[in-house]
Amino acid sequence: MKNILCIGKYNGIIGGIERYMQQSAGLLRKNNFSVHYLYTEEGGKEQELFASAFDSIGRFSPESSLISSADTVIVHNIIPPELLKYLPAKKTFFFAHDHNIYCRRHHYYWPVGRINCHRKYNRFICKLCSLGRNSAPPLSEYRKLPALVLSDFMRDNLLKNGFKKVFKLPAFIKTVDKEHKFMPGNVLRILFLGQLIRGKGADLMLKTLAKLDIPFSCTIAGDGNDRQMLEKMVRRFKLEKKVQFTGFVSDTEKLWEQCDVFFFPIRWQEPFGLVALEAMAHGVPVIAFALGGIREHLTDACGALIPEKNIQRAAEALTLFFRTPELLKNSGDQGLLQAKNKFSEKQFVEQFKKILESMP
Repeated sequence: MKNILCIGKYNGIIGGIERYMQQSAGLLRKNNFSVHYLYTEEGGKEQELFASAFDSIGRFSPESSLISSADTVIVHNIIPPELLKYLPAKKTFFFAHDHNIYCRRHHYYWPVGRINCHRKYNRFICKLCSLGRNSAPPLSEYRKLPALVLSDFMRDNLLKNGFKKVFKLPAFIKTVDKEHKFMPGNVLRILFLGQLIRGKGADLMLKTLAKLDIPFSCTIAGDGNDRQMLEKMVRRFKLEKKVQFTGFVSDTEKLWEQCDVFFFPIRWQEPFGLVALEAMAHGVPVIAFALGGIREHLTDACGALIPEKNIQRAAEALTLFFRTPELLKNSGDQGLLQAKNKFSEKQFVEQFKKILESMP
C-alpha cells in the first residue's frame, strides 16, 4: 500500500481545490492507497465530511509522523516556502490548481478592464499590476518540485514560468446513467454553480439573462463576496421572479436534475473547469466562455463555446436551446459520452500510478 500525504490550506471546503482533494482521496483509497491530509490553517465548510475522505487528518507540523512515513507528498496549495524544507524533496509534488504561483493577483487578468494576461511572471510588471498587493509568488522554491496539472493549458503556463517537470493527470468524473428530463414546464432552467466572485462571471450571466425574451428561470448556487452586488443587479434588471439564490449547496444532485443547461460565464482563464465536466457527467449541456483549460474538454457538440465576455452570443445560444429542445438532449448526450470515454476513474488511477513509477 502506498502512503499518500496531501497538504492544503484549509480543513474544509472553500472551492474546487478542496472538492478535488476530497474526491481524489476517496478514489485512491478505493484503489488500495492510504491517503492522509495536513492543513496549514482552519477554514472551510463541511469539515467533518471533508475529513472523512482521508485515512487521517491533522494540522501541519514539521514533526508530524505523516511526513516521515509518506511515500509521496502532494502540495495542493501554496504553503509558506520555509515549510518545504520539511518535506522529502524527491517525493514531493506541487499540484497547480490555479494561477497564484505565477500571478500576484491570482486572477491572471489585468485590474483595469479585467483583460486576461498571457505573460510569464515578471517581478516588476506583476508588482505594478497587483498595485503592490500580495507578496511575490515563491516561484524559485516551487519550480524545484515536479508539478501536477489537469490541463495542457496549465502545463504550458508552468513550463513558461520555469518548471522543468510537469505531469498532466487526467481529471475524473463519475457519470450518471439515467435519462435527463428537459424543460418539463416549457421553461428553460438555467444553473450557475460556483463561488460568487468576479472571476467566475455571475455578473456576466445576469447581463446575458437581461437580454433574453424566452421563458426561463435561473438558480445561482454558491456564495462569495459578490453576492450583494449580484442581488442588486437582479433587482436592477427586474429579474426577481426569475432568479433564485440558494447560497452554498453541499449536495448538488438535485441541482443537476432540475436544470436544462449549465451556464459557465467565466471571466478568468479557468485552469480546467471541473464543474463543467460535472454537468457533462449528468447529461446537462454547458454554455461557457472559451477560456483557459475548459477548451480542452468542452466542445460545441456538448453545448456552446462562446467568445469571452460575448453576452449577446451567449443569449443567442440560450435562446436556441429553448427553441430547439432536441438540441438540449443531443448536446447532453454528447457531453455524457465524452465524460465516460475521456475522464474515467480508471484512467485517472492508471496515470497516477505511472507518474509515481516514473519518479526516482
